[in-house]
Amino acid sequence: MTVLRLRSSGRLNISPRRRSRATPFLPTNLPGLAFWYDGSLSDYADGIWQDVSGQDNHAVQPTPSRRPIKTVDEAGRSLLRFDGGDDALLVDNPPSLSAGLTVFVVFRVRTPVNFRGIFSASAATGIDHEQFFTLEYEQADNRRIQLFGRSVQANQAVAKGVDSTEKQYAVATFDDDAVNVEFRDLNGIVGDVSTFAPFGTPAVMILGARAQEGTPFNFGAVDMYEIGFYNRALSLGEREQIEAYLQQRQGLTWSPYFIGTDLAWFHDVHARGFVLSAGAVEQWHDLSQNGRNWIAGSNGKPLKSTDLGGREVVRFDGVDDLLSLVGDLPALQPFSVGVVYRMRERGDFTGVLTAAPPAGTDHSEFWTFRNASAASLQMQLYGRSNEPDPLELSLADSGAFQVAVWSADGGAAELRDASGSAADSYGGSFGAPDSIVLGGRYDGAPFGHAAIDVLATLGAARALSATDQQRLIAWAIAKWSL
Repeated sequence: MTVLRLRSSGRLNISPRRRSRATPFLPTNLPGLAFWYDGSLSDYADGIWQDVSGQDNHAVQPTPSRRPIKTVDEAGRSLLRFDGGDDALLVDNPPSLSAGLTVFVVFRVRTPVNFRGIFSASAATGIDHEQFFTLEYEQADNRRIQLFGRSVQANQAVAKGVDSTEKQYAVATFDDDAVNVEFRDLNGIVGDVSTFAPFGTPAVMILGARAQEGTPFNFGAVDMYEIGFYNRALSLGEREQIEAYLQQRQGLTWSPYFIGTDLAWFHDVHARGFVLSAGAVEQWHDLSQNGRNWIAGSNGKPLKSTDLGGREVVRFDGVDDLLSLVGDLPALQPFSVGVVYRMRERGDFTGVLTAAPPAGTDHSEFWTFRNASAASLQMQLYGRSNEPDPLELSLADSGAFQVAVWSADGGAAELRDASGSAADSYGGSFGAPDSIVLGGRYDGAPFGHAAIDVLATLGAARALSATDQQRLIAWAIAKWSL
C-alpha cells in the first residue's frame, strides 16, 4: 500500500510503507491439534519433549537411560534420536479419537529392522495394531513403512509407503468411523478400508516404539524431526496444507530413493562416490547398494570436471572414453533407465548409454540411446533390430542438459523428456545384457563414442509410471537448475 500526501509545493509525495507479509502456515492454524513436538521449536530437557500446540500435552520419559538424545543432522536441523534399544517417549494425555485422527511425522529410519515402531497408539492390553494402530518399519528386505491397525476387525487397515533411507514425512488419517484410511508421503497417496468401528481413547501413545500390554516394545532406531497429532480427520484441503508445510519447512523433495527396492542402480555426480586418478574416473559408485558401479577400462577414461555453468560433470571426450557397468546385470524387461546428460558435440549415431549382447551389434537384441544423425538434432532409442518390429523412438536434442527416461515392458516402450513422450511397440523381449556402457556403443568392442557430460544415471527393475518418470525429470531439473 502507498499513502499519497500533498507537499506544500503542490507536488505529490509518495511515501511507501512496509508491506505486510502473509503469516506462514503452521500446524496450529488448524483446529484439533492435540500435540505437536518439534526438534527446533520444542524444548527438550530431563526426558520431556515440550508440546508447542498450546495444549501442554508433553511427551515424557522418566527413566534417564531410556531417553532419546537431542542432536542435529548433517544439514544442522534439530531432531530427537531414538537408539532402537529401549528409547521411547510417552504422550502425557492421549486424546480421544472418536472424531478420527490425522498424524504427521518427519523422520528417518537409521537402521531398518522388521516391525520396529515409529509411532503407536494402543489399548492397555494386547498389541497396538489390534484395537488402534502403529506406524512402523515393515520388513528390511522390502524397505517399506507401514501404517497397520484394526487387526481385530474383519477388515484390518494396512497402507504402505517406501522407506527412502533419507529424511521423509508421513501423513496418516483415519476418518471418524475409522473406515477410510489414508497414507501420504512424497510418493503419493495410498488408502485402505476397514470395518466400521469408531476409535475410543487409547491408553498409551508412544514415540519411537510399538506398544504391547500398554508398555513399549520393538523400539525403532529413528531420527524424529517433528510430529503432530489432530484429534479429528483433517479435510482434503487441510491434509494438502500439512503436506505443503512439511515439504517447505523441512526441505523435503522426492528423490530416486523413493523407487525403493526396484532401484537397480543409481549414480549421482554430487555423491561422494568416485575413485579418481589424476582427475580421471576409475570408478563411479552405485548408490543403490546393489554394487553396480561404473568402471573404466584400459582405454580412455572420462574426467570428473566442471562445466562453464559451474556444475560438476563426468566428461566423456567422444574419442575413446567409456565406462562399463559391473556386477550382476538384471534382465531389462520390465525395466526403466534414466540419464541426465548434455551432448557437447553431435556425431552420427554416437552412444550415450547402451545395453549389448555378448556378440553382435548392441541394437540387434538390446538397445542403444544415441544421437540420430548429427544433422537431425534428434536423440534416438533404437533396439530389437533383429525383429520384424524393432524399437525406434526419437525426441529432440535441446543442446543443453536434459533428462531422458525410457521404459520397456511386454513389447511396449516409452521414451520421455521434459518436453513430452513417445511410445512404440517392439518384438521379442529383453533379457539380461552382457554389458551396459556409458559414453559409447558396443559391438563386441566399444565404438561410436559420444562427447557428453553426464550428471546422473539410474536403472529401475520395473516400468516406471508416467508419474514416476515425471518425478524423476522434475528431481533432476530442480537439483541441477536445468
